[in-house]
Amino acid sequence: MPSWPAAIFFDFDGVIVNSEPLHFGAFRQVLAREQIHIDEEEYYRELIGFDDRGAFKHIFAKHQRELDPKTSLRVLTQKKEAMQSLIEKRQYAALPGVEELVRGLWRHYPLAICSGALRDEIELMLEGINLRDCFPVIVAAEDVSVGKPSPEGYLLTTRLVAEHRSLRLMPKDCLVIEDAPTVIRAVKAEGFKTLGVATSYPLSALTEADYAVSSLRAAEVLKHIPQLKVGVI
Repeated sequence: MPSWPAAIFFDFDGVIVNSEPLHFGAFRQVLAREQIHIDEEEYYRELIGFDDRGAFKHIFAKHQRELDPKTSLRVLTQKKEAMQSLIEKRQYAALPGVEELVRGLWRHYPLAICSGALRDEIELMLEGINLRDCFPVIVAAEDVSVGKPSPEGYLLTTRLVAEHRSLRLMPKDCLVIEDAPTVIRAVKAEGFKTLGVATSYPLSALTEADYAVSSLRAAEVLKHIPQLKVGVI
């Protein structure tokens, strides 16, 4: 590609929107019905970076509980319903700097979202913060066979953005913006450059990222990646 990055991919929960508290509340509500208790520290320590299916698989295994197909379908459905209720109550907001940065980058780069969240959740929250038009490509949990921290979703995102914009894209041409160390590690192994944002984990946990910032405020991001083009909103 003539310049880097040729495309920029955002995670969603904890990167675009402060939605992790919603996910924690929904998980806690559903797991309580299964007589499994989870606290906030455990959620942030162990479940960030998983999609819903992977998170339930992890927590049931940890508690030595069987997650058969019937139980899996029940808890996934209940989690989706709980999230829908919280989203409808508008209990979320864009993270600091996100709206300005996304609008500024959108003028210069193909943007996409690759998330472990469900498509309906992503779409609703993007509409709520008025950024839906900036992301023509969205890869959600239901689009992959293996969820995060697997890099499958970001590899699919690369292909879809390349097709959408008639580009030849390789992982090395793309910047991935993530908050989960496990995902950062996985996508770097595929050749992606990574920007870690310290919303769910401290900066000290993001040392494997190529760049790391405390927020996505444009001024801070540009200090670390000065070659980025951020247009005036």
